[in-house]
Amino acid sequence: MDANPLAKMMNPRSVAVYGASESGKSVGSLVFANLRADGFAGPIYPINPKYKKVGGLTCYPSILDVGEEVDLAVIATPARTVPGIIRDLGEAGTKNAIILSAGFGEGGGDGADEEKELIAAAQRAGVRFMGPNCVGLVRPWNNMNATFLRAGTPKGRIALISQSGALNSAISDWAGPHHLGFSALVSLGNSTNIDFGDVMQFLATDPHTDAILLYVEGIRNAPSFLSAMKATTRLKPVIVLKSGRHASSSAAAATHTGALMGTDTVFDAALERTGAVRALSFGQLFAAAEILSSNKRAAGNRLAIVTNGGGAGVLAADRAGDTRVDLAKLSPKTIEALDKVLPRYWSHGNPVDVLGDAGAKEYGAAVKAVYDDPNVDGLLVLLTPQAMTEATAIARAVIDALPKKRTKPLLASFMGETSVAEARELLSSNGIPDFATPEPAVSAFSYLAQHHRNRRLALETPSPLSETHHPDLEGARMIVDAVLAEDRDMLSDVESKALMRAFHIPINLTVEADSEAETLVAAETVGFPVAVKINSPDISHKSDVGGVRINISDAAEVKRAFRAIVDSAKKARPNARIKGVTVEAMAKVTDGRELVIGASRDKVFGPTILFGAGGTMVEVLKDSAVALPPLNSVLADRLINRTRVSRLLDAFRDRAAVDREAVIDVLMRVSDLVCELPQVVELDINPLFAGPDGVLAVDARVRVARPPARDGRYDHVSIHPYPRHLVREDYLTDGTPLIIRPIRPEDAESEQTFVRELSDEAKMFRFMGSMNELSPEMLVQFTQIDYRREMAMVAMVQRGKSSQQVGVARYVINPDGRSCEFAIVVNDKVQHQGIGTRLMKALFGAARDHGMTVMEGTVLRNNAPMLKLMHELGFTQRMDPDDPELVLVERYL
Repeated sequence: MDANPLAKMMNPRSVAVYGASESGKSVGSLVFANLRADGFAGPIYPINPKYKKVGGLTCYPSILDVGEEVDLAVIATPARTVPGIIRDLGEAGTKNAIILSAGFGEGGGDGADEEKELIAAAQRAGVRFMGPNCVGLVRPWNNMNATFLRAGTPKGRIALISQSGALNSAISDWAGPHHLGFSALVSLGNSTNIDFGDVMQFLATDPHTDAILLYVEGIRNAPSFLSAMKATTRLKPVIVLKSGRHASSSAAAATHTGALMGTDTVFDAALERTGAVRALSFGQLFAAAEILSSNKRAAGNRLAIVTNGGGAGVLAADRAGDTRVDLAKLSPKTIEALDKVLPRYWSHGNPVDVLGDAGAKEYGAAVKAVYDDPNVDGLLVLLTPQAMTEATAIARAVIDALPKKRTKPLLASFMGETSVAEARELLSSNGIPDFATPEPAVSAFSYLAQHHRNRRLALETPSPLSETHHPDLEGARMIVDAVLAEDRDMLSDVESKALMRAFHIPINLTVEADSEAETLVAAETVGFPVAVKINSPDISHKSDVGGVRINISDAAEVKRAFRAIVDSAKKARPNARIKGVTVEAMAKVTDGRELVIGASRDKVFGPTILFGAGGTMVEVLKDSAVALPPLNSVLADRLINRTRVSRLLDAFRDRAAVDREAVIDVLMRVSDLVCELPQVVELDINPLFAGPDGVLAVDARVRVARPPARDGRYDHVSIHPYPRHLVREDYLTDGTPLIIRPIRPEDAESEQTFVRELSDEAKMFRFMGSMNELSPEMLVQFTQIDYRREMAMVAMVQRGKSSQQVGVARYVINPDGRSCEFAIVVNDKVQHQGIGTRLMKALFGAARDHGMTVMEGTVLRNNAPMLKLMHELGFTQRMDPDDPELVLVERYL
């Protein structure tokens, strides 16, 4: 496997500095001085045509004059010179650059043409660059400070990726006094070439990094950002601070959904899909850094508090409630232990109030007893200095009370300043995060708790799907294309409902009519009572113009309704095109609740799905939640649960519970619709009536637009949906139906059964070790895959009404982005029927779709059948030079 593309940038062996000097004032001179002061071990090459020597080192006019291989160039020269420098780097073979220079259109200023020239130059030269307009990169473990920051950055195990150079400067300055260290400080600047996703992909496997902080001002590449974030959070906590939380769009929306969507709401929905945790202020981000620096992870959400002041304990408890942190219920054994060492008037509960005159002995005993309680996942120690308080002695007692190997996070907040300064220094220097006040301490613990909760939620797997659900994609595309061909952007009621039908969403039949007589015929066709609505491509919200009449029960009333609706619409919107009316039967849903399900297009993250309380008051109530597609049953259920209306779906008083599975099904089908049809930019199903016997879409509005011609099949979505175009139907030699298709989250049960039923030999060949079954983590990893980074094709045979998995082949794209590493296993009971060959050919096709040029793998030397298959499929074979028991196989695609 090739090394990560950023390896030489993040861990260079040699650095060239453009603009280096000894002035001590220019950016280039500061970078050069910092690299030398931090003790960078490799060669440093100053590049500046004005000098022959800088700092005693030979100074070169260009990198082309160095004559040695250079891993990284740091550029601090005027913007107009940078494209030419990039061209020189490409010629010299230096493929990594950090561009500190400003003047490339940041902040909406001039420089857009210069940025385009820079991008083009880098593409032609094959150079990846960080910036421009950044402060550089710090890698303390490599003694590399390639920035113009004044403060040094101590070594540690947290990485910070920021679009703000000022934040890098502040956190670097703040780290030392707080005994915090970093594995990397990365300043992205304009993020023109290297973005969050690229850096996270490197840091996810960086051995010096245990946790990552992000400061985000804007996302340039949402698919890369989310894909890398999801992969990283499976391994390490990620805390995100985003600016611009209250930015709103003034663009008019054609649907309720479009009006309800907010950019920040969508960002939260995006983070939820990745497992990252969000901070809401710089203070919270700094608090996150402090707690993550202790390298402790919470195994749950239960916090205990030890305090000598009741008020401080209450403040911490209040903050726990705000952040969804549970106060731990102390065990009887802990209560008994505390009774023995504390005054009789202690609080006898959590928070543990050891009372104001508590000394080191009481604090130490209380901390030990509470920390050891199995019901406690984390401990916060508070101290309010009083006349008799010996803060330093108490800090020492707290430290001594802890076991040598701490298994839980312990935080402290010794409030005050002068009288507790020495104690706080003692705590920090012994790896105990210390906070000035209780609230940020609780917030910090909440990040660990949320990370644990996210990891637990990620292990939930959706129930199996039927193999028979197939939307009519061809019919749906024809409906949309016909509307666009007429230069319209809104589907009519009939067209909207036909689109819903194509995706098997239950709808109320609608008939169009352009006269009183046709309206009556339509009413008799669908059956009384009926609803009559204005039919106009220019009127989205019909009730706003008096364009709706419901519960019409006879012929005369139908005719009167037609006249009244058309007259009202013409009066309210004289310029609107009136095509007549639509007629539909009144929805017959027993105990129905009015819901809204919709979709809208975010300018950064693409399609988004909305669920909430529906009806005419939808925009007033604003009871809704947002998620990114694609959805499965677990994600759809969580989306529902984030709304208040979700409680109305359950049984209450004399009303039966709604068929929740039917609501979930509609959410999943709408998700399919927006993933498969990039033309759909807004969609509204309002109301969706939901009752005990199912659901019915009564009204639907759909707005469409032509997607950019350059876009691929799924370029419009941030998270790659299920690639159903790769599904293939075939037959075994005995006529048994065989489906080869991409794996999906709903296959967790069949994947577990498949692995469980493999022979010991097959498990050894596939996993190169003994294994009885997949762990929950492995099961999620194997079935909830990121289709942009990997692929898994399963072979399913149809046995009566059920299907059985009999084989799987998968690959993961290597960091070079051009090659992939594969694995395959087929059930022993169906060997010699060509399943392995068909799986591999399906895998070849998927890899070519991904732009792969090479597929490689590792096979045990004694796996003769697999080596035979590799030979037949055209793989080259060679022994692994590091392990004689392994054979390396490779095939060009």
